[in-house]
Amino acid sequence: MKEYEIVSTFLNGCAGAAHPTTDFEEAQLASTDDFVRTKHGTDFDKFVKELMPDGKIVYTFDNGTVCYIYEFTEV
Repeated sequence: MKEYEIVSTFLNGCAGAAHPTTDFEEAQLASTDDFVRTKHGTDFDKFVKELMPDGKIVYTFDNGTVCYIYEFTEV
């Protein structure tokens, strides 16, 4: 298992929210995929996973109405 700092961002364009909701947490995970899959179930296949040059792992789902972004940085 690896320990990650996780930044979760949620934007809700449908509700007209002007500011995103951002949460921070740390967790020991065997799989970042499983973390996102647990939170979003059947929508997991719609997420785009990116491995950034600095080692960060970013998952993004944006359907035009809502947007979820999860950023995982190994601690």
